[in-house]
Amino acid sequence: MKVVYLGTASRRNMPPPSLEGDVIELFWNNWNDYGYQTSFPTTCRIKGKLVELGLIRLLVDGKHYTCAYLDQLLAKGWDGVFPIPDTDYISIPSEIAFYEQLEGAVGYRIATRVAKALHDASYLVRVVDDETAKRLVETEGFKNSLQRERGSTKAYLDGWKILERQAIAVLDLGFRYKDIFGKTATLNLKFQADSPLPHDVNVLIGANGSGKSRVLHQMVDDWMTQSKDDELGFISKPNLNQLVVVSYSPFERFPVDYQPNSVQDSLAYRYFGFRGRSAPSESNKRGKIRLSHDFPKSNAAEGLVACLSDDKRYRAIRDWAHKVKTVERVLLSAFDFDFAAVDVSASKRPQIFYSETDDVNPLSIEIGDGDDLRRFIPITSGHVAKLKDEALRKWILPKNGVTFFKNGSPVELSSGQRLFAYIVINILGVIRRNSLILVDEPELYLHPTLEIQFVDMLKKILSQFNSKALLATHSLVTVREIPADCVHVFERTDDNEVVVKHPPFQTFGGDVQRISSYVFGDRSVSKPFERWIAEQIEELGSGGALLEALGDELNEELIVQIKAMERGQW
Repeated sequence: MKVVYLGTASRRNMPPPSLEGDVIELFWNNWNDYGYQTSFPTTCRIKGKLVELGLIRLLVDGKHYTCAYLDQLLAKGWDGVFPIPDTDYISIPSEIAFYEQLEGAVGYRIATRVAKALHDASYLVRVVDDETAKRLVETEGFKNSLQRERGSTKAYLDGWKILERQAIAVLDLGFRYKDIFGKTATLNLKFQADSPLPHDVNVLIGANGSGKSRVLHQMVDDWMTQSKDDELGFISKPNLNQLVVVSYSPFERFPVDYQPNSVQDSLAYRYFGFRGRSAPSESNKRGKIRLSHDFPKSNAAEGLVACLSDDKRYRAIRDWAHKVKTVERVLLSAFDFDFAAVDVSASKRPQIFYSETDDVNPLSIEIGDGDDLRRFIPITSGHVAKLKDEALRKWILPKNGVTFFKNGSPVELSSGQRLFAYIVINILGVIRRNSLILVDEPELYLHPTLEIQFVDMLKKILSQFNSKALLATHSLVTVREIPADCVHVFERTDDNEVVVKHPPFQTFGGDVQRISSYVFGDRSVSKPFERWIAEQIEELGSGGALLEALGDELNEELIVQIKAMERGQW
């Protein structure tokens, strides 16, 4: 496989490579990163098919403008085929998926040859131990240009593992933060398992006002600002691609978006909740942040199309977790449906959304007529190869959300089921390998059964994408699904301190009452039903009299408690 630069400028719609056969062609781009121009969009052809690999950044020793240097070499007779002759240089892709896709499409040996031709910094430093590459990664150009994005940082940290066929996993994370009393504390998240128990999800739990959500907000702030404060933030650079926040409280105040200098790095932070930006206006170019129930619906519709796009783009990656199929499998555990669909402009013929229509049934579903006609295009795992994601993105009506059909008719979902579906689709629509998902109070709109299904859903998705999650919650049924060393209990003391500790017993599969007593101190809190029992015992004269009066309305727990309270043992 050839890697070539022929001096051609990049365009909005990139042309196929100029050379025949399996080839990656680099195109020059004048994007300026702190005085460096190192960005090269690429086009790639493998076995006659175009593969979207993304951007490469290439730094030449002592040069600020890489394309100008390469153009000089072309003028002197270089044929443009890599490696670059008589030149010290290194490169990094904008996403680790660059080499994942190559490895899946042509095998790791050819992918490694491409990495060698491009002088991939991760491979040269971590595998070859190349002295020139080690020197160049310490330069200003590497730090300010090649490492300016989260995806490129991840590609440098772990890209070599793709080429060496090693597993990539999110490591344990340490995070320093300010607690509610302004004191510096450390949270040690446990993601690497010392036992067979699942460690993909950690939870923060404790009474209101103990500072759980505060930690999530500080984590987001550190991730977005890349703070240089040695006192606070991630203790070491996390090997993460992305931070995703899910919070459907109407009172939360997480940032709704991220505005870096690069389009690629805008994907390093994603937010899903009831807040979002209105359409841009003359007075506000970015749009105002407002609260609306339309945002979850729009996000879900766009997220389902994003799942389709990712399945088409990354299908060559070995062990790719097909997103549309995962949406179907996970949501079928919560409710029954035949397929999910999105609204599109009713004026458009269904055929424009397909590359071919053989064996596609139904092409679309129409409801209503005239001005009230609505057209739905099914997005199913069986039709991924035939659906046109570009056409769907252009003509989708996102405010109508995602509609689920059974036997040709829309499925009526409860509010909890609908929100559950939105969360699943939104997470899958954006998740990349090695993401960290932050979820604030997921139990707000979910009944206990859906809470359990939510955690189960997270575990399934996280394992497929080598990703992890951190939940701030009050949910005891959620904690019961999490091992004790992944449960961080926030407890306020009488000395104006917040202590973070692990339960001294195994919470995974544990007793909910025991968990509740430990986390919330239930035994020290008088419950209304206990006061009622005490009053009735005093009024009727004995616990036995109360048991007799209640008759068939008793359960075993109430019998035990009445007898214990009568004896003063409760």
